[in-house]
Amino acid sequence: MRKFLTSLPLMLTLMLWAVPAKADLLSVHADIPLSFSPTQEGSDSPDSISGARVGLSLFILPLGIAYESYEVSYTSDSVDSKDTYQIASVFVNLPVPVINIALGAGAGMVTGEGEKKDGTKLTADDSAATSFFATLGYPILPLFDVHVGYQVINGNKVEVKNPSGGIEYERDPSGTVWTAGIKIGF
Repeated sequence: MRKFLTSLPLMLTLMLWAVPAKADLLSVHADIPLSFSPTQEGSDSPDSISGARVGLSLFILPLGIAYESYEVSYTSDSVDSKDTYQIASVFVNLPVPVINIALGAGAGMVTGEGEKKDGTKLTADDSAATSFFATLGYPILPLFDVHVGYQVINGNKVEVKNPSGGIEYERDPSGTVWTAGIKIGF
């Protein structure tokens, strides 16, 4: 055991040295949402989520920019609704060997629309939102990686109103999103 522990630093150094260094001048990221979990207590789980996050980063700086657009649909006994998230983010690629880690933050808007089962349209003001995310990737080929991400979206609560101006309910668009994606370097 003692020999193993004394040779461990040497083995780790050799493993890191044997991994070829890959530096891409430009990389493009694309992620799709896998799941959305609302943080509002008592909220229904969404029926579907669609959309994507696309990003661009340069090797010169470890910074990148991303834009995401998600559409989350809910169906209940009384109301069908849809929330659209549009968020612009800035992220940093952390210089960690063997794996790729990115941390980001952004801001944007959430728009919502709904319709009651009797055909009455419901409206809500747009909600300001902030976002924080982290991705963990593993290179599969030179200049390619696959990654998973976790994102927290915080939105302001808004009142959902019927056509006569009465308040139907209060909506909190906050939630968490799991994503999966790829990165391609050039």
